[in-house]
Amino acid sequence: MNYILFLLYSCIYAVLVIPVFAIGAVWNKKMREGLFGRLSQGKKIREFARANRSKDIIFIHSSSVGEWEQSIPIIKALKQKNDNIAILASFFSPSGMRHAKKTDVDCAIYLPFDILPCAQWFFKTVKPKMWIISKYDVWAAFVYAAYRQKIPVYLCSAELAEDSTRYKGLGAVVNRLFYKYIDIIFPVSAEYRERFLRIFPFPERLIIAGDARYDQIITKAETIGQQPSVQIFSNPLELTIIAGSLWQADEKHFLPALFRVMNEHENVQAILVPHELHETHLQAIEQECAQAGFSSERFSQFSKHDGCKTRIAIIDTIGMLASLYKTTDIAFVGGAFSTGVHNVAEPAVFGNPVLFGPRHVNSHEAVSIEKLHGGFCIHNKSECYEKLSQLIDNEDFRKKTGAIAQQFIMASKGATQVIVNTMRLF
Repeated sequence: MNYILFLLYSCIYAVLVIPVFAIGAVWNKKMREGLFGRLSQGKKIREFARANRSKDIIFIHSSSVGEWEQSIPIIKALKQKNDNIAILASFFSPSGMRHAKKTDVDCAIYLPFDILPCAQWFFKTVKPKMWIISKYDVWAAFVYAAYRQKIPVYLCSAELAEDSTRYKGLGAVVNRLFYKYIDIIFPVSAEYRERFLRIFPFPERLIIAGDARYDQIITKAETIGQQPSVQIFSNPLELTIIAGSLWQADEKHFLPALFRVMNEHENVQAILVPHELHETHLQAIEQECAQAGFSSERFSQFSKHDGCKTRIAIIDTIGMLASLYKTTDIAFVGGAFSTGVHNVAEPAVFGNPVLFGPRHVNSHEAVSIEKLHGGFCIHNKSECYEKLSQLIDNEDFRKKTGAIAQQFIMASKGATQVIVNTMRLF
């Protein structure tokens, strides 16, 4: 009966999802990359399986780059326990394939379409010892196929946001049908564990472990701390505000507030790190700065000389953000005026008080840091200005707030060992 149910699901998926995917690929570059990548990777999967038949294959899935960060410390811990493993990493999005650090991975692929025969072929071909899913990207047919082939499935650093439809109404009914085939779920907190119980009513298989991504962020911060600081400004001022992963929706609220406090405080400089580095977006930011009376320089320009000679630096390259947080005093993290806040933990680990927009319930650390008063949710440019002014004018408040954010991240260390020690290893 269950097999027929999942075959029916696969038929619906094939009829509804794949055509939409194909049509969207005509106009959307990311969807096109994902579609062609999935259609052309069969040979790559077979060759990986043949080349690593004598090894213990670990299959790890992440939706995109942020979820991948949670997998890195788990991979390193697994390799310490067994040096005869091969890591196959899958991603849902092209950005995960392009930007995720894959130095610890033997092969990277797109997660194939969620169709039961496709999933069965995949697991029979690869024969992994276990499947690790990072955070939330659970696919019904693949989970059921893994269960039928007795492949343990672990959902690690698992989150279930308060506004998620996965544990409410029809979403809860549907998810109960296939979440039960997951062996163990590792929620990041007791609050998330209570939510998971609504779709995964197996308390003995719900083990609170925290977020393994914090282990990776702390390790990265310790490495950055031992390296020379990135020098951005040729004449550094007293205070530096950084805006990381800026979306255009964030800029409408953050930039007017920033320009206002910079007009009132001559000792403040700013680093802007856009989420998308399209030329039109960079030019739009430069134009907004100019209209507000501030000159700006791009990293690609001033890095060839003696550093940024203006009070506003625009970072137009990828991979610098974590290192920059080491040198800043106040951070605004983008995304929460659009799809959801980005990485709040990276600035927090360096003691930056963190500001973010209203759509942040997708982030456990953002919610937690706000409750502890180590970070602040702002809803408009007026609130952003008020909070920036308070953090600039009151040094004790700024340092106390940053310390709270930092202590939360440091206290969350250790999830990786809880997860790895619980897994059925070989």
